[in-house]
Amino acid sequence: MAGGSFAPGGLAMERAEQYQGKVTSYVIIACLVAAIGGSIFGYDIGISGGVTSMDGFLSHFFKEVYKSKKSAHENNYCKYNSQKLSAFTSSLYLAGLVATLVASPVTRNYGRRASIICGGISFFIGAVLNAFAINMAMLLVGRILLGVGIGFGNQGVPLYLSEMAPAHLRGGLNMMFQLATTLGIFTANMVNYGTQNLHDWGWRLSLGLAAVPAFMMTVGGIFLPETPNSLVERKSKDKGREVLERIRGTSNVDAEFQDIVDASEIANSIKNPFRNIFEKKNRPQLVMAIFLPMFQILTGINSILFYAPVLFQTMGFGGEASLYASAITGAVLASSTLISMATVDRLGRRVLLISGGIMMVVCQVIVAIILRMKFGDNQELSKGYSILVVIVICLFVLAFGWSWGPLGWTIPSEIFPLETRSAGQSITVAVNLLFTFIIAQSFLSLLCALKFGIFLFFAAWITLMTIFVVVFLPETKGVPIEEMTFLWRKHWFWKKRVPKKKPSAMTTATKQHQGNITVQLIITSIIASIGAFLFGYIGLSGTLFLTFVNGGATLNEGIADINEELVYRNEHYLDQYCKDGAGSDTMYLPSVYVPGIIATLIASRVTRKNGRRRSMIVGGISYFIGATLIAIVPRLVQYGPDQLAIIIGRIFAGVGVGFGVQAYNESRCVQAIPLYLSEIAPAKYRGGLNFMFQLAICLGMLASNIINYVTRVEGEHRWTDYRGISISFGVVACLALLMVVGAKFLPETPNSLIQRGSKDEGRRSLEKLRGNEEVEEEFQDIVAASELASTVKTPFRSIFWKKNRPQLVMAILMPAFQALTGMDSLLYYSSILLLNMGFGEKSSFYSSVMVGAALVLSTLLSMAVVDRLGRRVLLISGGIVMIICQVIIGIILVNKLGDDQNLSKGLSILVMVLICVFALAFGWSWGPIAWTIPSEIFPLEIRSIGQSITVAVNFGMVVVVAESFMPLLCAFKFGLFIFYGGWIIIMTIFVCLFLPETKGVPIEDMTCVWRKHWFWKKIVPTQHGHILS
Repeated sequence: MAGGSFAPGGLAMERAEQYQGKVTSYVIIACLVAAIGGSIFGYDIGISGGVTSMDGFLSHFFKEVYKSKKSAHENNYCKYNSQKLSAFTSSLYLAGLVATLVASPVTRNYGRRASIICGGISFFIGAVLNAFAINMAMLLVGRILLGVGIGFGNQGVPLYLSEMAPAHLRGGLNMMFQLATTLGIFTANMVNYGTQNLHDWGWRLSLGLAAVPAFMMTVGGIFLPETPNSLVERKSKDKGREVLERIRGTSNVDAEFQDIVDASEIANSIKNPFRNIFEKKNRPQLVMAIFLPMFQILTGINSILFYAPVLFQTMGFGGEASLYASAITGAVLASSTLISMATVDRLGRRVLLISGGIMMVVCQVIVAIILRMKFGDNQELSKGYSILVVIVICLFVLAFGWSWGPLGWTIPSEIFPLETRSAGQSITVAVNLLFTFIIAQSFLSLLCALKFGIFLFFAAWITLMTIFVVVFLPETKGVPIEEMTFLWRKHWFWKKRVPKKKPSAMTTATKQHQGNITVQLIITSIIASIGAFLFGYIGLSGTLFLTFVNGGATLNEGIADINEELVYRNEHYLDQYCKDGAGSDTMYLPSVYVPGIIATLIASRVTRKNGRRRSMIVGGISYFIGATLIAIVPRLVQYGPDQLAIIIGRIFAGVGVGFGVQAYNESRCVQAIPLYLSEIAPAKYRGGLNFMFQLAICLGMLASNIINYVTRVEGEHRWTDYRGISISFGVVACLALLMVVGAKFLPETPNSLIQRGSKDEGRRSLEKLRGNEEVEEEFQDIVAASELASTVKTPFRSIFWKKNRPQLVMAILMPAFQALTGMDSLLYYSSILLLNMGFGEKSSFYSSVMVGAALVLSTLLSMAVVDRLGRRVLLISGGIVMIICQVIIGIILVNKLGDDQNLSKGLSILVMVLICVFALAFGWSWGPIAWTIPSEIFPLEIRSIGQSITVAVNFGMVVVVAESFMPLLCAFKFGLFIFYGGWIIIMTIFVCLFLPETKGVPIEDMTCVWRKHWFWKKIVPTQHGHILS
C-alpha cells in the first residue's frame, strides 16, 4: 500500500477473511460498559470550563480572576489570564501523564480490567474531594486523583475495545470511547447550565457529580470479561479461547486464536517492552503513538472545550448564553462521533482525518478573520457575528468529532504488536496528557498575547497534521489487530525502515502495467490540452460563453449596444440582488450550449469510426469561424450592432464545443480531451495527467478574467466601442487555429487505433508512449477490449444494458453534480455578483482574476495528489469545504446585505476570501474529477457514447443553472447559496456511498471495480457478456 492508499489489501486482508464470527450482544454490552471510562474523561473536560466561569467558584478560590472578570476596563482577551487558574485545570493532566506510565505494567501483568477498576476508584475519590473542598490544597489533591484515574482509564479502555472488537468493526466499536467522552462533555455542559445560578454550591454539585460515572466504571469493570489477548498473554489459553468463542458467537475461531497465540509467544519473549518499543521494527508505531495524540491536542479542541464558557463570555455572550453555547458544542461533538462510528469501517481512517482536517482549518481561519475585524480589546461582537462564531465553532467541533477526536485514540490502540501494546498505549496517553497540560496551561496566556491569532496558530498545526496523514499514515481499516505489521512493510516510506522477516503478499487486486512518464507523453498531453485552455477561456469551467465571459462582457458597453436588453442598470432604488435583471443577459447562453449538445451526440459516431483527430479538426474550424464572426463583423458594419452575426458566431462556437469536446474524446478538445488523456496515460499516473484538462481550463479562465479586467480598466480611456470585444475574441480565433494545427501532429491513442483495426500501429504508439517495449499485458487488454467493442453495433443501445448501469449513472450524475455546486454560476457572474455586493467595478473584475488564480493553484495541487490519495478523498474533502463556504456566505448576506445596502469593506473581504476558498475546494475536487471519472470508467465499445452523454448532461445542466442563476438570485437572495450548499451535501453523500475508487486501475480493467463495490456488485454480472436485462 502506497502512502496514499485507502484500501489495505494482500496477506493481511486475506487473513482477515479467515476470521469467523459475528457481532454478538455479549461483545456489544462489554464494549458499552468499558466505554464508560471515556465518560469520566469527557465529564472533566466539560465541567472544568463551566466551573471556572462560575462566580461562586472564582470568588472562593481565584479572587483576582473574579475581580478581573467584573472589571469593565480589562482587556477582553485577558480577563481570565491567571497561571493559578490554569494550574487548576492542567494539574489533572500532569498527574495523568505520570499515572499512565505506571499503568502500563499493571495493564500488561494484571489485565485491562485491572487498569479500568483502578482508574474508576481513583477518579471517584478525587471527585468527592473536589465536591467538599474547603481550600486550595484540598482542591488540587482532588484534581491530582482525578488525573490518576484518567491515566489508568485511558490506558485500559481503548486497548480493551480494540482487542474485543472484530477486525471489520474495530473502528466503530473503538470509537465508543470517544462517544462516551463526548457524552461526558455534553452531560457536563448541561450540568453547568443547570447549576450556574446556584451561586453558593452549584460548582460543588458540578464537580461532585463526576463520582457517578466513576462509580459506574468501577462496578462495571468488576463484571467485565478480560480480553482474549490479555488472557493468552498471561498464559490462560483455555480461558482466552473460551472468551474468544463467546464474544465471536462461534467455536470456529481457529485462525484468530492462532494469531493471538503467535503474538503472545513473541510478547512473552520481550522482558522490557519500554526498551523494545524503541527498536527499529517498532519505529512507525512509536512515531504514530507520539504524533497522533500530540496532533489531536494541537487542533485546539481541548482549549475550546475547557474554556468554552470563558471564550464565549470573552466574546460578549452573557453568562447563561455562554454555557448554553457550550452545551450546543457538546451535543454537536457527540452527534459527529456517531457519524464517524457509522462510517469509519466503510470509508477508512484516512478519509475521515483528511476531510476533518480541511474543515477545521477553514473554520479556524474564518473565526480569526471575524475576531480580527469585529472584536477589539474592549468591545463585544454584535448579535449576528456572535451567532456566526458559534456556528463556525460548531462546524469545527463537528469535524473534530468525526476525525481527530475518535481516531486520535483508535489508531494508536490498534497498530502496536501485542508485546509492546500496553507500553505503546502508555506513550499515547502520556503524550496526550502532556500536550493537554501544555495547552491548558498556556491557552489563556496565548489568548491574551495572540488575541485572534490563537486560531491561526491552531490552523497552522492542523494543516501540518493533515499533511502528515496524507504522507505517512497507512490505512488500517479491516486489518486484523495481530496482522498490522504488514501495513508498514508495504508503505512507501516505512518499508525502508521496517525489516522484512516475511514475504509480503500485499499486492493490489488489479494489474500493474509497465510504463513511465515519457517526454512524448508529456508533450502530447500539453498539446491535447490546448483545446481545454480554449474551452476555459471562452466558457468558464467547462462551458462556452462567447459574449465575453459573463463577468466581462455583460458589463461591457459594447455587448450592451448589441443587445439593448443587456444595459447595466445601477439605479440605487433597485434591489441589490436584482440590479442586473432577472435573466436578460443569460439568454445568450443557449445559443452555444444547445448546438453543443446536438453536435456532441453527432460527433460520437464520427469519433468512433474515424478517430479523434477528425472530430477535433472539425471542432477547431468551427471554433475559429464563430470567434471570427463575433470579433470582426461588428467592425465591418461601422461599429453598428449586428445581433445576427453574434448569434451565428455562437452557434458555430457551440458546434465547435460539441465536436471538440467529443473529438478530444480520446484526442484533444473539450469532451475528447479527458478520454484522450485517460487512454494515453499509464494507470498509476492517469489521474494527474487527466487533470491537465482541468488545469488548462483554469488557465484559460484566468487569461479570460485578466483580459476582461484590462479591457474594462482601459476602456475608460482607450478601448472604446468594440475594440475590447474584438481583442478578446481575436484571441479565441488564434487559439482555435492553434488547436487545428496541433491536431495534425498528435498521435492517435493506441485504443482508438486498435479499435479501428490498426494493431501494429497501435502497439508502436503504445510503446512510444510508455517508453519501453514491455507493453504486452496492456496491449492484450486493449486488443481484448477492442474485440469486444467490435461486436457492439449499436453503442447507444448497449449503454443502457444492465452491465453498463453503473457507468451510465456516473456519466449522468457526475457532470450534473459538478454544475450544481454553483461554481459555474459563480464564475459566469462573479463580477456582477461582487458588484451587487458593493464592490466597485474595478474591484469586481480584480476579484474575478483572484478566483481564476485560486482555481489554477488548486488544480495544480490536485494533479500532485490525485494518484496518491485517490478520487474519493478529494471529492469528499472538497465537498465539505464548499458546503461550509456556501453556508457562511449565505449567513453573511442574510445578516448584512439588505435589499438596498452594500456590504461593509471588512465583510466584502471576508466574502471574497470565502469565494476563493470555495474555488480552491472546487479546483481540487469536482472541477477536474467530474471530467476524469466519466472518461475512465466506460469499456471501449461505448466509451465515446459515454463521453457524449457526459458532455450533453454537462451542457444541459450548464444551460439550466446559468439561465436560472440571476432570476434565482433575485428571488431567493441569500438563500441561493444555501440551495447550492444542499446540493453539495447530496453529492458528497453520493460519493461516500456509490462511487468506488478508480485510482491505479488500468482503463480496460475497470469492470472489476464495479464487481467489488457493495452496491454495484448486485447489478453488474460477474462474467463478460451482453446482458440485456
